[in-house]
Amino acid sequence: MTGFEILEHTADVGVRAVGPSLEACFENATHGLVEIMGIGAPGPGEDVAIDVGADDLEALLVEWLDEVIYLHETRDAAVAAVRVERVTQGRAAGSVQLAPRAPGPSEGTQVKAVTFHQLGVEETPAGWRAQVFFDV
Repeated sequence: MTGFEILEHTADVGVRAVGPSLEACFENATHGLVEIMGIGAPGPGEDVAIDVGADDLEALLVEWLDEVIYLHETRDAAVAAVRVERVTQGRAAGSVQLAPRAPGPSEGTQVKAVTFHQLGVEETPAGWRAQVFFDV
């Protein structure tokens, strides 16, 4: 698997992401979310900082992805790029590039929320793996 794969589940959809670092794993999970929602945009966009905190890595991933959804919805924007600069036990920091959303409905699936169902973030011999499901 390279980057991420989409996981089908009854009434939900999820992402399994991998990366050589925790930061790359979070980035790939975000790319999976963007693909599911159909909100990717080519080219540059406006850099918007993200800095979230949580008690553990799983909750931190949920907070990060929730913030991406929030930014998409409140700014009516597409995501042109994702950069996760730092993930520690209690914080994740980085940015997304937001670009104007194409007119009309998106081709993706509306995600209502990030869930804790079958949520996991773990270190593997090859790097990091995360699994997260979204309420659609």
